[in-house]
Amino acid sequence: MLCFILATGAHGGAVCTAKSSKGEEVLLGSNFTFSCIFNKQCTKLIFRNGTLIKYKQSPNSSSEVSVDVENITELNTYSCKCEKNPEPCGIDIKPGYPPDIPQNLNCVQKMKSGNVSCIWTTGRGTIISTTCQLRVQDDLHPGYASIMDSKGFCHSTFPIKSSMSQLVVSLHVSNSLGSKTSGPHTFILSNIVKPSMPNISEVSCSSRWCNLHTDNHRMNLVEIQYSSGNGTWNINQTNAKSRLSISSLEPDTRYEFQIRRKINHTVGLWSDWSQPKAAQTKEEAPDKVLDVWYLQEPKPPQSKSKCFRVFWKKLDISDAKGKILRYNISVQEGAEIKNSFITVPPSRNQSICCSDCSVSVSAINSDGQSPDKFIQLHSAGLVSVSLSHSPLNNHSIALSWTKFANAVPPYVVHWYPVENIEGIQWIRVANTKAHITGLQPQECYQGAVTALGPSGPKMVSIKGIATWQSAPEQGPDPQLGWKKSESLNVTWTKIPPKKRRGCLKKYTVYLMDKFKGDIRNFSVDHPKAQYIISGLTPGQCYNLWITAWTDAGEGPRGTDLPFCTPSNSERTLSLVILAGGAVLLACLILLCICQFTSVQKRFLWCCQCLLPIIPDPANSKCAKTYTDDQSEIKFYLDQCDSSVNEEPDNVEVEEVPYPPICTYIKSFSQESNSSDATQITRITDLTEDYISTHGAISGGEEEDEEEETGLDEFEFFPSTHNPFLEPLVLTGGKLTLDVVKIDCSEFLDCT
Repeated sequence: MLCFILATGAHGGAVCTAKSSKGEEVLLGSNFTFSCIFNKQCTKLIFRNGTLIKYKQSPNSSSEVSVDVENITELNTYSCKCEKNPEPCGIDIKPGYPPDIPQNLNCVQKMKSGNVSCIWTTGRGTIISTTCQLRVQDDLHPGYASIMDSKGFCHSTFPIKSSMSQLVVSLHVSNSLGSKTSGPHTFILSNIVKPSMPNISEVSCSSRWCNLHTDNHRMNLVEIQYSSGNGTWNINQTNAKSRLSISSLEPDTRYEFQIRRKINHTVGLWSDWSQPKAAQTKEEAPDKVLDVWYLQEPKPPQSKSKCFRVFWKKLDISDAKGKILRYNISVQEGAEIKNSFITVPPSRNQSICCSDCSVSVSAINSDGQSPDKFIQLHSAGLVSVSLSHSPLNNHSIALSWTKFANAVPPYVVHWYPVENIEGIQWIRVANTKAHITGLQPQECYQGAVTALGPSGPKMVSIKGIATWQSAPEQGPDPQLGWKKSESLNVTWTKIPPKKRRGCLKKYTVYLMDKFKGDIRNFSVDHPKAQYIISGLTPGQCYNLWITAWTDAGEGPRGTDLPFCTPSNSERTLSLVILAGGAVLLACLILLCICQFTSVQKRFLWCCQCLLPIIPDPANSKCAKTYTDDQSEIKFYLDQCDSSVNEEPDNVEVEEVPYPPICTYIKSFSQESNSSDATQITRITDLTEDYISTHGAISGGEEEDEEEETGLDEFEFFPSTHNPFLEPLVLTGGKLTLDVVKIDCSEFLDCT
C-alpha cells in the first residue's frame, strides 16, 4: 500500500493558504492586502465573491500571490486555487466599527421577580460581533456578558441582594477592532422599581360613562388611556385601586381602554400598559332635528292633489346617538294628521300627495325619537334671475346668482346627478354665492336655487353643470318607429349615464345612401330621442347611425341601422292584401255568428218585417162590388205542419171577374193540415188552370209579371213551408171574403 501511494502521489492537505494583512475583521473603508501561498507549482487563480480577478506575484517567493484591496465597505469572500484543482482556499473579510463608549444606560427592577434588567447602547452599530459586559460593584460575580444586537443595544439581567438600597454598575464593550468602558453608574433601587403589567378584567358601560374592573393591587396611582378608534388617545389619572370610572363619553361608541400603574407620584416607575380592552357605550335618543328638503313631482293621472318627494339627511354619528332603526313621516292638513309613513334606512325619502299640507319627519333608534322637523309643502314658482357657475376643480363648482325679489334668506341650493334623484344633496346659504362640492368628474348634474318668501317659494333651475367633461364613450342605438316610401321615424335609446362622460348637448343622425354613397346628417337637441326623416327615395336602401355630443366633442357612432324604403307597387300590393284580409276576416266572423240558431231566427224575423204590407182584401172596393158573380173555384192548401196527415177540408170558392183596378187576390185555407201524394198530384195539375184564369181576370200580362215577381221575392226566405209556394187545388164552390182574408200572423208562425 505504501509503495502504491508513493507511486501514484497523494494529496498532502490544502493546495494553498490564504491570509489578510489586517485579519478577517477590518475597519469599514480601510485598505488591506489579501495573499495566498501555494504548496505546489500550478497555474494560480484568485477570486473575489466567485469572480476571477487579477493578482500580482510576490517578488520574494514564486509560490505567493497577492491582491491589494482599497476602501472595503461590505462583506467580501476572497479565495485562491490551482487551475486544474477544484479545491480552493480563502477567507471572508468583514468590515465594521470598533465600539463607542457605552451610554444611555437604563435599569429597572421588576417588582415581581426582584431582578434588575439594564439596557444601553454603544452609539452606533459595530456591524461585526461585539461583546457587552456589565459588572456590579461589591458583587462577587465577575461580570454579566451579552452580545450586542444588530441595532447596537446591549441587554443584561441579574439578581441583587434584598438588603441593597442602591446599585452601582460599570459597562465594558469590545470587539476585534477595539474596546470601551464606562462607569460607575449609580441607581436608587426605590426609583427603578417597576410594577408588573396590570390587567382589565371587565368593562361595564352606560351611554356616557364606563367602569373598568382590574385585578387587586397595592398601587396608589393609576393612569387610564382610551380611544374611540380615531387615533387620538385621552389620558386620565386616578387614585382608585380596583374600580376605575371614565365619564364624558359619547353614546353608541366603541372605545378601547388601557391602564398602567405606579407606586405613587414620587416612587418607582410606571408599569407597562395593559392589553387593550374594548367596550361600547349604550344608545341615547337623538336630540337633533333632521335636515329636510323636498321637490315637487309630476302629478299622477286622476289625482286632484299635488305630489312631492321629501328628502332628509343622515344624522352624524354624534347626533344619531345610536343606530337609526326607522324614520317616521306624518302628513298633516290643517289640525288633522292625514297620513303616516315609516321608512327604513338606508332609504331617506318619501313620496307624498296632498294639498296645502305640512310634513314632520323624525328619526328613531332603540332608545327614543328625535324632535320632529316640520316643513310646509308648497309648489315653487319659477323666477328669471341671472345665474352663473364655474368649476373650481374636478370636484367642486362656484355658483352665483342675483338676489330674488321679495325673498327671505337663506337660499337652499340643491343638486343631483341627472336621472338619479336619489343622490340629491343640498346646502343653505345666507347670501347669493355657494360652492357645490362632492361632484364627480365626467358626470352631469342638475338642480335649483330656492328662496322662501311671503308669497311662497321661488326657484331658478340649474341644468347641465359638470366639473370636467370628455366626448361620450358610447353612441345611441337607433330603432325604426315607422317607415314609409319617402319618410321614416327613427328613435334611439338613451346612453347610460356612466358612458356619457359629461352633459349631453345634442345628437347627430347620419343617413347614407347605399347606392350613391351620399351621407346626410341631421342635428337633434338633447333630450329629444326621435326624428322624422323625409325626402327618401322609394325602393332605395340606406344605412343609419347616430352620435352624441358634449361640450368636449362628438362621441363614437352607435350601432348601424340598415333599412330599405318600400316601392309604390309594394305599397299598393300591401294595401290590397290588407283590405282583402279584412274582408275575409269579416266574412269568417259573420259565418261563425250565423251558425247559432238564435241568430238565424232573429235574422229571419228582421227580414220578414221588411216585407210589403198587404192590405185586407175584405176592405177593397172591387171585392165589395162583385160579390154576386158566379164562378166557383175550390182551393186545397196543406197546413204548415205536414207531419199530420189528414184529409183537407173543402172550401167553396166563387170566381168573379175583376176590373183592372184590382191587382190580384190570393186565398188559402189554413184549416187543412196535410195531403197525401195523390192530392199533391191533383193540386199540381189544377194550379196552372188557376193561374191562367187569374191572369185573364186581372187583365193583362203586366199583372202576370207582377205576380211572378211577388212569388220570386218570397222564394228568398229559407222556410220549408212557404204558403205562397204551396200547390193550389181548384175544387169549385163559392169564394167568400172571410175565406179570402189573409192572416199574416199565422203565416209567420208557419215559418
